[in-house]
Amino acid sequence: MEKTSFESVQEFFDLGLKNYDAITGRFIEMPALGPAREKSEKFMKGFSTFVNLYTAGMDSNSNIQTVLLEAMRRVQEKTGSEMEGDISPETYKDFYRVCIETYSETFKEFMRSGHFASDMGKLNSCLMDFQTYNRGMLEENYLKPMNLPTKTEIDEINKELYSLKKKVKELTSEIKELKERK
Repeated sequence: MEKTSFESVQEFFDLGLKNYDAITGRFIEMPALGPAREKSEKFMKGFSTFVNLYTAGMDSNSNIQTVLLEAMRRVQEKTGSEMEGDISPETYKDFYRVCIETYSETFKEFMRSGHFASDMGKLNSCLMDFQTYNRGMLEENYLKPMNLPTKTEIDEINKELYSLKKKVKELTSEIKELKERK
C-alpha cells in the first residue's frame, strides 16, 4: 500500500523533531553564563515548554488526521459503488446518512481507546505547563515592574477578605446575642 501524503508529513515532522533534539535541544540544555543567567535559563525553559506543547499538539493532530482518513476509507468502502451512474436526491440523502454514521462510529471508537485518553492527557499536561510558565513570566516581567498585583497577591487578598467577612459575621452574631441577653 502506498503511503498517504499525511504519513509523509508525519515522517517529516518526526525527522525535524529528532534534529531539534539533537541540535537545538542540547543547546538549550547548556548552562547560561553571565549577569543575565537567570533570565536566560527561564527563557530557555519556556522555549522547551513551547516545543513540548507544539509536539503534543502535532501528535494529537496526527492522530485525528489518521482517524479522519480511516473514516473516509470506510465511507468509500460502503458507498463506492452506489455513487456511480444516475445520482438522485435520495442517493445523496443515503450517502449523507452513511457519512454521518460512519464518521460518528469511527470517532467513537477512537475516543473510547486508551490511546485517545493518554494523548489528551499529554496535550493538557503540556498546555498547563505552558500556561503556568507564561503566567509566571507575565507576572515577573510586566506586572511586578509596573507595580500591578499578581495572581498570587490577589488570591491572598481574597483569602484575607473571606476570613474577615467570616469574622465580622461571627462578631455580629455575638453582638446580637449579647443585646438579646440584656
